[in-house]
Amino acid sequence: MKLSLTVEADAVSVLALNMGRISVDINGIELTSLIDAVCENGYSLRVADEPGMQVTEDPLPPVSRFNGIQCSTAHITEADNTLLFTLSHQHEDSGDSEWISCTGSGYLIYLDAWQYPVLQLKKRGLSKACRRLIVTLIRRYAIRIIHLDACGEVLPVFATFDW
Repeated sequence: MKLSLTVEADAVSVLALNMGRISVDINGIELTSLIDAVCENGYSLRVADEPGMQVTEDPLPPVSRFNGIQCSTAHITEADNTLLFTLSHQHEDSGDSEWISCTGSGYLIYLDAWQYPVLQLKKRGLSKACRRLIVTLIRRYAIRIIHLDACGEVLPVFATFDW
């Protein structure tokens, strides 16, 4: 979660804690103005009763967000690229363009479209290396969408192809 606020204060003290958490002590502002500023950004703010307690919450339920990863098309073969291009341009009823989209520089694959999306990709002929990439990312990061992009980052552990 990222939150950006502009408030005027006499003093701000930030203390780094474990696990990427921070403690912020702000002197010289009214608590109600801080709460109002946070609420304007779509979050809610609570005063912590004890240290370590989460003080901001996202009002959106987790299922309303897509967890995804963008990575380089270097992780797919040239044959995968050709196949994904073909699949993303099938515009008939129930065609694959409903869950595989061409972005111009790569492909968006909506993994929630099928109960077993990797099996569907295997049936269509996607390479084992690309399927292994998708399966690993699903298991590690619980992704629901993958963006294979020519400008994306090359992930260090996975195979790459020079085409």
